[in-house]
Amino acid sequence: MIGAYCIDTIVLRKDKGMDEWQEPYTAEDETIKGFIEYSEHRIENAMGQFVISLAKVYLRPMVIITTGFASRAANTISYKDKLVFDGLEHAIIRINKARDFSVRAMEIYVS
Repeated sequence: MIGAYCIDTIVLRKDKGMDEWQEPYTAEDETIKGFIEYSEHRIENAMGQFVISLAKVYLRPMVIITTGFASRAANTISYKDKLVFDGLEHAIIRINKARDFSVRAMEIYVS
């Protein structure tokens, strides 16, 4: 159902983690479709701090990962990733799963 509303082109800049010398791997860009809702939201981020989000992005459901960045699958998202739209790179503040009986969309709040 969310696919009908995904009209905005977004680049998901996937973090690939660090090598053995703690140097970051080159991020991998993936172009995806989503829906961007521009509005300010006061939300609690993953560290428990209250911050202001400038936009909410709706995407198709993905698996949220916290480890294994170097060998991650295609349908994954992480808090270390970035979303690029309107010529700006946005940090991910919070990821929610919008659901009724099954997960039907991802709500991603960005700064």
